[in-house]
Amino acid sequence: MASALQSVLSSLPSATQSLAERAQVPSQGIPEGFRISCELAPPSSQIPASIHSTSVQPDQVPVFFCTDAPSESFADAKNGIKVILHVHGGGNVSGHPTEMRFISFFSRMLRVLGKKSGAGGSSGPIIAAPSYRLATVPENLFPAALQDMFSAYHHLISKGLGAENITITGDSAGGNLALVLTYIISQSTLPMPGHVVLFSPDADLTYASYTESIPHDIIHLSSYQACSSQYLGNFPANDPLASGVLIPFTASWPKTLVMTGTADNVAESSRRIVNGIREAGGIAELVEYADLTHGWWMFPHIFPQSDDGLERLAGFVYD
Repeated sequence: MASALQSVLSSLPSATQSLAERAQVPSQGIPEGFRISCELAPPSSQIPASIHSTSVQPDQVPVFFCTDAPSESFADAKNGIKVILHVHGGGNVSGHPTEMRFISFFSRMLRVLGKKSGAGGSSGPIIAAPSYRLATVPENLFPAALQDMFSAYHHLISKGLGAENITITGDSAGGNLALVLTYIISQSTLPMPGHVVLFSPDADLTYASYTESIPHDIIHLSSYQACSSQYLGNFPANDPLASGVLIPFTASWPKTLVMTGTADNVAESSRRIVNGIREAGGIAELVEYADLTHGWWMFPHIFPQSDDGLERLAGFVYD
């Protein structure tokens, strides 16, 4: 497992980017009509006790706002605008919202969402993508990422955006963070988001329900385990703050859409999340794409089902 983690960490351009580096807005490779800006969200004053830590302190969080609409329309329509708060994947040790893979993903998402909003006469949507702290150094281990995500959500609420119009989304490890973030919000005084949408969430960090790795998936189970062990440090994996599948869901949980592929090593997480929400009396939908591996949502040129996933997301948000 250590060798799997070392392989991931050795591929990173920088394990300890500064706050200024994390907040840098790219000037090249931006799709035509795609607008991106960054704000520094202050550390939230309302972080629940469950994610307080003596060794990890809340910090400022770069939040990237992406849209294909004029910036003035954002200011004029705060209360009714649809916002996607996206938590990127990367095993909790890699990734950044301005990487080209995510810029491309957000651009595709905005196009699909824009069609739905235009058809209903609504203002164009906004994607808010935080650069949360990655677990590559001791001071960034659990619960740093959760503190950052909570501060980012609080920042959106403080800007006057309606919680009912916010959809928290996440992919892979980011899907687990998105799920746990929603749980943490339920423990706070902040209003709950309107919807949750997850792309193949890696949400059981105990990995007890996985017996063996699917041979043709793109990520081996040992890599998931290594990254999750690095992220958690000494925090137990069998806690709902670590593993979203263990959250004690309630009937008031936000309407949730979970999408995965049947050839994905962590597909069982998706099934357990949806079953848990339904058993608690909540509303949840599961979509399983036959024979798709992990990462399917990022590769529309290989997996046409990726576009279907974004269409389902848009329909869910504007339902």
